[in-house]
Parts: sequence; structure tokens; C-alpha cells
Amino acid sequence: MSKRRRDARRASRRKSQSPGGGMGDMSGMSNKQMQKAIANMDTEEIENVIEVIVRTPTEEIVLKSPEVSIMNVGQEIWSVVPQSVERRAVNAQPIVEDSGIDDVEIEIKEDDVKLIMSTANVTKEKARRALEQSKGDLASAIMSLS
Repeated sequence: MSKRRRDARRASRRKSQSPGGGMGDMSGMSNKQMQKAIANMDTEEIENVIEVIVRTPTEEIVLKSPEVSIMNVGQEIWSVVPQSVERRAVNAQPIVEDSGIDDVEIEIKEDDVKLIMSTANVTKEKARRALEQSKGDLASAIMSLS
């Protein structure tokens, strides 16, 4: 039996004998092998992250000043390690800073209404309402209707 075949059989036996059945289990690796495997992974650090927000139906979980990294091992694995965590109830009113600008009436152009009607395949009234709610922003109006 060749050395290559013998080594392949040994590796196969080790995988099948490991608790995870060889499915991504790294418990059979030495510390050095594990460090080398981690170093070879495609990892990206995201710098200067202020916060990460996790929204559930009942609350928002705000992860403040986190270290964020993305590992690509066939799929993206995101790692978020915050310095602090803040929980907020969803029904709490968001804090809106006063910009000092009063609400200004937005002029809705007929061409914009027609564009929204044809793009989103909606009635004239729905297109106009979407444009009014988005304060004339065409992209937002289309997205709100889709």
C-alpha cells in the first residue's frame, strides 16, 4: 500500500471517529494546526463601527462600539463583540432631533406620478400618496409600493 493511500485511510478513520463525524469538527487538530487554519480563513475586519442594532418584534438590542469581523468559510460568519449592550422596547418613540426646518409642502409633479404608476403598477391615487409620504423621493415611493 502506498504512503499516500495509507495517509488518506488514516485521515478518513480519524474523521469518522471524531464526535462531529468529520463535519467541520476541529477537535482533532492541534493548537498549531487550528491557528494555521484560522489564519488561512478569509477574514475581514470592519473598522469604526459605532453600533449594531438587532430588531425583534418586541425590542431593539443596540450593541455599542462593537468589534466586527466577517469570516468567509463557504458562507459568511459575522462576529460582533460589543463594549456595551442597550435594550429598548419597540413601542418607545424614537428620538427625533429638530432640524429647525418646518414642514414644507412638496410639489408632486405629474410626470413623477406617471413614473410611479408605471413602475409600481398602481393607481394614480396610490402613486401620489406614496410620493407625498416619501416627500417626493421617487426611489422611496417605489420601494414603499413593492
